[in-house]
Amino acid sequence: MKLNIWLILDGKRGHEKQIEDLVFFINKKIRTNIKKIKKSNSLNTFLNFLRIRNDPCKYLSRPDLIIAAGHQTHLDALQKKYCYGGKVIILMKPTLPTILFDLIIAPLHDKFSSQKNIYLTSGPVNKIINKKKQKKNKGLIMIGGPSKNFNWSSKKIEDEILKIIKNNRQIKLTLGTSRRTPDNFVKRLFAKVSNHIDIKTHNNVSSNWLEKEVEKSEFSWVTQDSISMLYDLLNSGSKVTCISLMPKNKKFFNLYENLYLNKRINITNRKFQNLETYNIDKSNAELSAEYILDKFIR
Repeated sequence: MKLNIWLILDGKRGHEKQIEDLVFFINKKIRTNIKKIKKSNSLNTFLNFLRIRNDPCKYLSRPDLIIAAGHQTHLDALQKKYCYGGKVIILMKPTLPTILFDLIIAPLHDKFSSQKNIYLTSGPVNKIINKKKQKKNKGLIMIGGPSKNFNWSSKKIEDEILKIIKNNRQIKLTLGTSRRTPDNFVKRLFAKVSNHIDIKTHNNVSSNWLEKEVEKSEFSWVTQDSISMLYDLLNSGSKVTCISLMPKNKKFFNLYENLYLNKRINITNRKFQNLETYNIDKSNAELSAEYILDKFIR
C-alpha cells in the first residue's frame, strides 16, 4: 500500500519543519507518495471551493491524508478535502472550529478540552530525542524575538548574553537566531560579542542545523518566547536555562512553572537549581505518526 499525502505549506520554516518531522516517521512506517502544495490566497481558495478555477491539484492522485500547519493553511486544507477527499490533519491549535478537522495535533499548553479529534503532545512536534552525544563544555544560546505572548527587550537579552559569556568562559558557546530576531539586535550583538561567541543567523544555516547543534550541546539557553526551541533543547537532553522575559498574558505561566518546579529548566530571574536529566524513547513526531496511522490507516 502506498499512502498519498498532501502537505499544505505556508512558507514559514517553523511550521514546515513540524510537518517534515511528522512525515519523516510516517514515511518510515509505510510507503508514501508526498505532494507539497503552497497555500493559495483567499480568493483562489474560495474559487477552488466553487470548482470554477483550474486547480492543478485535480491532476494529482487523490489524498489519503492532508497535513497542514499555520492558520493561513487551514482553509486550503479544508478546500482540498471538500474537493478531493482525504483526512485533514492540523498541527497546532486552529482558529477555526475544531469540528471541521479530522485530527488536530497540539501541545498540552494549548489547553484543549478532551475531544475525539484532538491528540495532545508534551510539546510542539519534533523528532529530536536525547542521543547522548553531548560534548562536555559546549553550549548553545537560541534567541527568538517579538511575540504576542512576551514583551521583547533587546537591551535585556543583550545584557543576559553578556552575563552568560562572562560566567561561562570554560564553555564554547554558539548563538543562533530565529526569523523573529530583530536585525538591529543581531548587528549590535555581532559588534559586541563576535570575538567571544560563534553567531549563526537563521538565514545562513542549513534546515537541520539546530537539530545537529542541540544533540551535542551539554548546556543551552533560550529566550522564553521560543516555545518550540525550548522543547527542541529539552528533548535533546541539554541542560536548559530560559532567559526570562516579561509576559503579556498568562498563557505559558503554568508551562514554565511546572518545568521549573520539576527541575527540567532553570530561569534567569529565579534561583538556580541542579536539573534532572530528561530522556525520551520516542519523539513527539514519532508518537504522532503512530497515532495517525492507527487512527486512519491500519
